[in-house]
Amino acid sequence: MSTIILPRIGILAFMDDESREQFASYGNVTNTTAGQVMIQEGDANLNLYIVLTGTFNISTQATGRPVDLDTLGEGDCIGEVAVFQPGVASATVTCITAGQLWYIDVEHLQQFLLEQPHAGCAAVLGINTILSRRLKRANAVIRANEIVPSFLSVRNRKRPEGVQ
Repeated sequence: MSTIILPRIGILAFMDDESREQFASYGNVTNTTAGQVMIQEGDANLNLYIVLTGTFNISTQATGRPVDLDTLGEGDCIGEVAVFQPGVASATVTCITAGQLWYIDVEHLQQFLLEQPHAGCAAVLGINTILSRRLKRANAVIRANEIVPSFLSVRNRKRPEGVQ
């Protein structure tokens, strides 16, 4: 099997060549086809993915309708929330054009962070950079679609006892 070369972009921008080579050895590669759902909103996800090739759409259901959140390409990551908060996926990821993803499960990522702390810090810094960008984009989508998150909606709040 040939060695996977992870690109020095996206979450890997802060890693040197040796660190990216080490990181690559902890994960695997999967091929994707157009239309393939990689992650389904509400389903369990324990993997972090890095896009090697292809494009991917990120969408969610809001107020009963699909809302496109982002389009991802080479160097972007998918499933990064699962790294910090394992559980169900907060969005659906669908392959737009056939591609290739490198992925690592949370257990192997934790192993990498313990065994390669310098490179691990670079990976966490890269993930945080992506999360910050995603938060800004999500806020823009919320404003553009006039979505009121349920935790802000007065209709979804419980009233204190005795208040009508």
